[in-house]
Amino acid sequence: MTEPQAGRTDGGRPRVKVARVIEAYGLDELGAELERRWLGEGDQQMSLRDLADYFNEQVLEAAIEDSDLSPIDTDVGTLYEQLTGEDVSAGTRTRVERRLDRNGVDVEAVKSDFVTHQSMHTYLRKYREVSQPEATPEERLDTARERVQKLQDRTAAVTEDALQSLQREGIVPEGDVDVLVDLQVLYTETGEQYSVFELLENATEE
Repeated sequence: MTEPQAGRTDGGRPRVKVARVIEAYGLDELGAELERRWLGEGDQQMSLRDLADYFNEQVLEAAIEDSDLSPIDTDVGTLYEQLTGEDVSAGTRTRVERRLDRNGVDVEAVKSDFVTHQSMHTYLRKYREVSQPEATPEERLDTARERVQKLQDRTAAVTEDALQSLQREGIVPEGDVDVLVDLQVLYTETGEQYSVFELLENATEE
């Protein structure tokens, strides 16, 4: 599915990429849902990055529904992760792309319709004209904690994958490994040192 040409609609507002993709795939109800999820109305509030991933999964699911694959028997979330995940091997990604291609999904076209968190921000702020209320200190801490946790988990996963690859090639010793990532914060003037999560937890209690 190819992306429609950009133009202007809705009283002169620019047809940003998210809006164009929504129209191209017939996802008419998705815009209001994205707004609700960003504002946290009735659901846990989602970040722009998480919203972009959620949106892209809906695009992939819509493409699968128009293909020979059965959406009921297809784990769209797993397929999306295999297509876009940073720690997914090239071989796995290639196998997924070939499977989709064989079943009538234009993978390159679908991937070109995926959006970034910047595109999502433009869509919500400039197209739908909504903005979040200012976050409380507790919410800022929760956001920081979530971002650091995701980075730590990804670092551990990438490291473990690299070690397992080296083990298969006989470069490093074989055996089951657990990768531990310990992030420390050092205050250079005082010499005080904390685990980053300990520091955030202490800030919560103050």
